[in-house]
Amino acid sequence: MTAADDLPTIEFRRSRGRQVGFLTAAVLAAALAVAVVNLVSGDPWWDGLWTPALWILALGLLRGAARPSPAGHQPQLPLRLTADQLEVTGPGGRTLAVGWSNVARAEITGRLYPVLVIEPADPERTIPPLARWEWAVTGQSRPYEIRVPLAYLSPGRDLLRRELARRLPGPADAGRPAR
Repeated sequence: MTAADDLPTIEFRRSRGRQVGFLTAAVLAAALAVAVVNLVSGDPWWDGLWTPALWILALGLLRGAARPSPAGHQPQLPLRLTADQLEVTGPGGRTLAVGWSNVARAEITGRLYPVLVIEPADPERTIPPLARWEWAVTGQSRPYEIRVPLAYLSPGRDLLRRELARRLPGPADAGRPAR
């Protein structure tokens, strides 16, 4: 039995519950901010809470936050971690797989809009290999990175971080000789 045999397959998806929770918290925070501003300015706390323009603006902003605009052929969730590889839904809805031995970098960036950034060591070893034009995605800082938006991720970013740390060699282990 190898170490890879005891690694479970984990699938990360978008969660409707997390999305509704986020949007509810955002609307309540906006209402609280309006109430506080009203109290500080000497108006009744409820003044302006039911202004249609305020809610149209808030709903428009929340709708934009709920559906990030697609950028090129950006891979999407679901994201699956298996014992052998990391899989994302790539261009055209097909599965794009990167073997763990081929992952040069995998990190989660951003707080409000988290993104998983994966960089294969050899782009030709992705399954299936992507054509050169398919790698071009808005927002990339390197030519062959894969950016997966993690908004409303379930089971959560903490589990994803732990699993990436468990499946990939850490920076401290990179220079150490094997025993």
